[in-house]
Amino acid sequence: MRKGVSPDGSSAMTTLSRSLIMSLMVVMLSGLLGGLSRVIGLPVADFLRINHGPILCAVVFPGLIGLERAVAIGRGWAWVPTLSAFLSLLGMFVVGRAAFPILGMTAAGLLLQQMFLWKRRPGLDGQIAAVAPICLWLADWRWGGGDPAPLCALGWSSFLIMVIAAERLELSFLYRSASYVMPGATLLTLGGVALQQPRLVGLGWLALALWLSAHDLARRNAGRSGLVAYTARSVLLGYAWLATSGLQLLVYGLPCLSGSGFDRVLHGVFVGFALSMVMAHGPILFPALLKCSMVFSNGFYLPLVLLHSSLLMRCFGPWAKWGASGNMLAVFVFGLTMVAHSRSGGKPWLTPTGG
Repeated sequence: MRKGVSPDGSSAMTTLSRSLIMSLMVVMLSGLLGGLSRVIGLPVADFLRINHGPILCAVVFPGLIGLERAVAIGRGWAWVPTLSAFLSLLGMFVVGRAAFPILGMTAAGLLLQQMFLWKRRPGLDGQIAAVAPICLWLADWRWGGGDPAPLCALGWSSFLIMVIAAERLELSFLYRSASYVMPGATLLTLGGVALQQPRLVGLGWLALALWLSAHDLARRNAGRSGLVAYTARSVLLGYAWLATSGLQLLVYGLPCLSGSGFDRVLHGVFVGFALSMVMAHGPILFPALLKCSMVFSNGFYLPLVLLHSSLLMRCFGPWAKWGASGNMLAVFVFGLTMVAHSRSGGKPWLTPTGG
């Protein structure tokens, strides 16, 4: 037990984290429905349709990342980013873009969390993760200033990419071999976001994706079995989509604010890369946050295959409506799979089973 945390306090934190996770999942599904309504005309609230991007990029993903770190830090102040993410959602509903100061609190809180973790365990991964909230803040600031959400999406997506890249760097113990490539790619990405140069951002994404796919332990673990192989294959699929998006951005710049080109670049990151990483680490992360146990089976591959096959349909064929619907279905099936494989009590970790 962490020093200074009573059993009652630990129980209260577990209850809070469970409530916040469930709330964020509801918000995520609502935001996804808002995006789907643009493609197939679902009858949803205008707020969800108009703010599909900001809800997912500026609220849900930063809120989940802040929640994971708050549990790891175990201090009351560490919950500020996730709580401010919820406040910013309320603010967006009431005052629209004028809610930017609350979004800024989320980015600042994430930076404080990272600095605290970096002090505990210095390393290159911490430096990269400390740059990520700057991209988030720049995107939030521009959105609050009136820029269209699609133009802010490069900052939001770069925030996610840096956070995930830093975590994979930590898990793969690649600090020394990454001492030049990773900082260089990170600075390229940050410079592109700050200067609003899409091709520079694309170059940074491409460099991160290619280096990680070549050096990540996932490349070695993909040929194994069970949970290790599932996680590795999900990670490598995510890198493939990130490389694809980075290459397109490098060659063409940011395409028009809608259409297939735009969809391929940004949904390649947010769906192909980010959601693939959620599916890769979710069976490990969520039991730790929710203090439950979970079993693993090959059933986890169903939502993963559905996610990537439907994204291919969405981005590279005349079936955008079916592909977008398949993306939504994949998230729903993944949630059901997690629930079906969870077990109450036991150690907060994942237990492998056959089949």
